[in-house]
Amino acid sequence: MINGLLTVFKQNLRSYILILTLVVIWVGFGLMTPAYFSADHIQNILTQMAIIAIMACGMVFVIVTGGIDLSVGYGAGFVSVVAAALLYFDVVAKPLAMLFPNMSPGAMEVLIAVITVLLCMILGILMGLFQGGIIAFLEVPPFIATLGGMFIFKSGILLVTKGKSLFISSNDTYKFIAQGLLPPSWGYVLCAFVAAALFAMVFTSRARRQKYGIELSPLALDLAKAAFFSALVIAYVLVVNRTFDPTAEPGTRGVPFLVVILALIGVLMSYMSTHTRFGRHAYAIGGNREAARLSGVNIKRSIFGIFVLMGALVGVSGIALAAYVGSGTTGAGGGYELDVIASCILGGTSTLGGEGTIFGAIIGALIMQSLSNGLQMMNVNSNVQYLIKGLVLILAVWADISMKKKKA
Repeated sequence: MINGLLTVFKQNLRSYILILTLVVIWVGFGLMTPAYFSADHIQNILTQMAIIAIMACGMVFVIVTGGIDLSVGYGAGFVSVVAAALLYFDVVAKPLAMLFPNMSPGAMEVLIAVITVLLCMILGILMGLFQGGIIAFLEVPPFIATLGGMFIFKSGILLVTKGKSLFISSNDTYKFIAQGLLPPSWGYVLCAFVAAALFAMVFTSRARRQKYGIELSPLALDLAKAAFFSALVIAYVLVVNRTFDPTAEPGTRGVPFLVVILALIGVLMSYMSTHTRFGRHAYAIGGNREAARLSGVNIKRSIFGIFVLMGALVGVSGIALAAYVGSGTTGAGGGYELDVIASCILGGTSTLGGEGTIFGAIIGALIMQSLSNGLQMMNVNSNVQYLIKGLVLILAVWADISMKKKKA
């Protein structure tokens, strides 16, 4: 039994170190700044990291294939200012008012928000098509193509905003995407669903591994992991619902809607990475491109699809960014690409390709956000914050390369 536990621990060493690092950061900042564990901060921290984490889910596929996307920050910023412009200048509202003059204000607001979201998603996908086509079919290296894309999208931000902020003040439905909270009762239902899903996954995963003759880890350990993550979800919901705080105002209770969006995207991307041909081909390309080609993988089509997916997730993050900030600004998305890449690498995505997980990237994003928030709450100078982030990223890459050499 003990030998089995040690074997499983060694196989998942990186994941356990990642979780331990997150716990150390939380405990450390919690001791130094008691407000770090306040309900407000716990509620906000996942909302703040969600924009980065959503893009990190797509960046995992990009880096796994041996590529990089430097344009995601300003790409999301460009989508966010386009969303803000559509609402600020009533680009969608005016035609709809002419088409549906008798529609109620509430229904009109919802329809405007939905159409704005759809248009911005199309924009994100078009951005992915543009860059994916250049990289996959014109064979321009991803670093160069996305560096060019970064400048193009930055230019787009300046052209749309014309040097001023575009405030979203007339559409609360749109702002609900990143600022809204689910009713507390929905949070409890979410707890039950997540816990049930985690335990169900234990048995379905074990059955699948047994079917293919893969060695099983101890059942007690698998159940303990499911119980641990279920407890984390339950604790989070209890805190953000202010369950034990009868004085909390109704408008402050609930799970942030954007966190639910992140969770759904994370589950979908994780499933794609492990259970679909699309995901398997991405890892095969990163592991050995020539072997993947000889085995029948259409490398150009796979790379193209990955950048289209990346564009779609950039679109989601851009929509969320505009909703969270409540405006489109000239500096929208600046520096996000560094946080996205750092999140993936901290989460175990190898810079050498062929290795990485969606779960790890999300935890990596949470580590980066936890670190940023803690340093800000301690009033650490922003210049020092960048220094610490840079050192953390270098250490993560060094650790990744060292572990690869030891395995070899």
